[in-house]
Amino acid sequence: MNVGANAKSVAVQASTSGDNTLVAAVTDKKIRVLACVLIATTAVTARFESAAGGTALTGQMPLGANGGFTLPYNPHGWFETVAGQLLNLELGGAVAVAGVLVYVEV
Repeated sequence: MNVGANAKSVAVQASTSGDNTLVAAVTDKKIRVLACVLIATTAVTARFESAAGGTALTGQMPLGANGGFTLPYNPHGWFETVAGQLLNLELGGAVAVAGVLVYVEV
């Protein structure tokens, strides 16, 4: 199965302390992250979750001021939500975090 052919992307514009929905839930589908770039304007922690305030998909990742990270394209995916749950970015403070996320619904 060539999941890359069905890939979608979304711009990341998050700035709320706590929950920030990146991709809305899709009935009976998991959201599998294939690639991502995130940059923060000031220092903050970030964590991906399955559902708002839900299951942690990553640990708390410290992002430095004007810094961030890249998850290069991974055809098998870096992580995925539980079926029917949204993809959430939890921020440790009200800091602007921007980037892009590439995903598939499986």
